[in-house]
Amino acid sequence: MRKKKKNLILFLVILLLGVSVYYWRLQRVKVDNWENNISTFENAESYDKEVKTIFLDTLSYSPRERFKELFKYFFTGYQEYKSKNGALVYYPGEFSGGGQSINALEGFARFFPLGCSYILNTQNASIFIDDQLINVSEQLRNAVLIGTDPVSKEYWGQIGNRDQKMAEAADIALGLWISKDFIWNTFDEDEKRQIYRWLMQIRGKTHGDNNWNLFPVMVVKSLEALGMIEQEDVEFANKKFERYLKKDYIGNGWFKDGEAPPDYYNAWAIQYCLFWMNQMHPDFHSEFIINTNADFSEFFKHFFGSKGFPMMGRSVCYRMAAPSPIIAGSLLNQEVVSSGEALRALDYTWSYFISNEAVSGGKVTQGFYSDDLSILNSYSGAGSCLWSLRSLITAFYVDAKINLLDAEPQKLPVEIGDFEVRNEKINWIIGGVQKTGVITLEILSNPLGPINELESYSDWDAFLETLWQYPHRPNNKKALYKNRFYTNENTLFKK
Repeated sequence: MRKKKKNLILFLVILLLGVSVYYWRLQRVKVDNWENNISTFENAESYDKEVKTIFLDTLSYSPRERFKELFKYFFTGYQEYKSKNGALVYYPGEFSGGGQSINALEGFARFFPLGCSYILNTQNASIFIDDQLINVSEQLRNAVLIGTDPVSKEYWGQIGNRDQKMAEAADIALGLWISKDFIWNTFDEDEKRQIYRWLMQIRGKTHGDNNWNLFPVMVVKSLEALGMIEQEDVEFANKKFERYLKKDYIGNGWFKDGEAPPDYYNAWAIQYCLFWMNQMHPDFHSEFIINTNADFSEFFKHFFGSKGFPMMGRSVCYRMAAPSPIIAGSLLNQEVVSSGEALRALDYTWSYFISNEAVSGGKVTQGFYSDDLSILNSYSGAGSCLWSLRSLITAFYVDAKINLLDAEPQKLPVEIGDFEVRNEKINWIIGGVQKTGVITLEILSNPLGPINELESYSDWDAFLETLWQYPHRPNNKKALYKNRFYTNENTLFKK
């Protein structure tokens, strides 16, 4: 009897310790408001259907009309999911490891530059949404003031070391520069100082030694272009950028990105930032940036056709941003990329994904086609995938300069003939077959052999996510980086 009692006590002690350890660890790893019970807004399906109908109808609508409709679609999503004052956007979907607060900031910060680019493009024209006339700049102006106000309930918070807010600060600073005549210049000195204080929390913060080097540089160079920065911060940012170029530039327009093999971050992150630095400061490393874009675009424009492009690498849900440097090239290097080629690459990319249900509920999905947790990184949450909007941000800006959306579309390489082009610096070959429209990426450093398929998001992944209230998604690096061939048929991904 005593032995049974001792065993019971021992069992209860072990159970209590186990529960205590579980709750201790849970408090350390779980993300805030993990459940994210936000639903897609009412009648969202009708908006999905309308944007799909209009955007894919190239006979009845001009490119300008179709892309304006696409902006209205994403602006409607912002309207439906934003907080009271618009500084945070609570999109439905899966959270990242940052939790709801970071996801809501990403929801704003990644839409904000699109709104700003649209404001510039239309010279601050108001827009009709559901028969209501809305001034986009007024809404976004108020949101920035609220988000940078430490006493506001929608305050974006302090920026720490290795903080995701550093990336979002770069997007917010860029948006302020793009729309400076319509938003920034309307702030009084105290309001500008408030915004400056929030952005410049990036000063002295540590971060990954990869494309993250560009975030503090973007913040400083944006504020410099807006006429509000300390000279010592400018000097620091300039030196940081020069170090980045010396350390990470591979050649032929390509950069290494930390320990990751070459991938599309060169397009939607690195070349994207270089373009904006050039636009803000035309004398800042001008020759390097323009020549780098030319080298990159000459090769990269071969990736695009009416059937999409071959996808590989991480952050798959940023996929619509891929043609951003091609669009930039139509402004920087018109002898390499014509306006007609850039518009066609942009149009084909968005048409391909819209036709394959990759926009839904006022936002882009968290996958390649529809939502797919097997390829959603743990750092990607409900608002993260709006980095896909970067091609639209670039397009509306470039259109304001050279009427890109009125250009006569011109055939892309795969529509003209068969080709095979090699990039020696990254050991890639891109080939196209005119008759079939199939575009194939061959990564010569990868072995020939069996195809690495994607591992599915499993019941075990779901259980661990529920247990720890933290993302647990399959590691699909092999499938996304290690195959020898990737094609625009994209058979890796589910439709």
